[in-house]
Amino acid sequence: MDLIEQLAAERDIRRALYHYCRGVDRGDANMIASVYHDNADENHGPFRGTGREFAAMLVPLMDSAKGVGGHHVTNILIDLHPDGLAANSESYFIAFHPLDDGQCAFVTGRYIDRFEQRGGAWKIAQRHVIIDSDTPPGGAIALDGYPRGGRRTDDFSHGWIA
Repeated sequence: MDLIEQLAAERDIRRALYHYCRGVDRGDANMIASVYHDNADENHGPFRGTGREFAAMLVPLMDSAKGVGGHHVTNILIDLHPDGLAANSESYFIAFHPLDDGQCAFVTGRYIDRFEQRGGAWKIAQRHVIIDSDTPPGGAIALDGYPRGGRRTDDFSHGWIA
């Protein structure tokens, strides 16, 4: 893979991450599903299934909130595999979730993704969501099923990114 191909792959992966966030915040299940391969493995707290199944579950849940949330990705690290057909990524996220009482929960964490290029498209093949912090802590929104971040070898992402 030459430098131009690497940069193009990284751009496509970043765009998929941005489209995911936009799809969640705008309530667009098709946009969310479009960033996953059909057989992708989505591990989002207690949810286990495909990206399309996750989108179909998430949008009605988010629609039931009294306000609009916001999802933002930062610190996107991408390690392309030598074959140029897969990549591991770790993306920090900051999310604001509206609560029924009009308040807002603030959650930070990371998307640990394996992207694969199939048919010329970079999409998520596997995702794990890690929660690093939430305010107000515990109970404001159900985060019990999510793995929590740790340090060094205690973190899920250890060894995922070089």
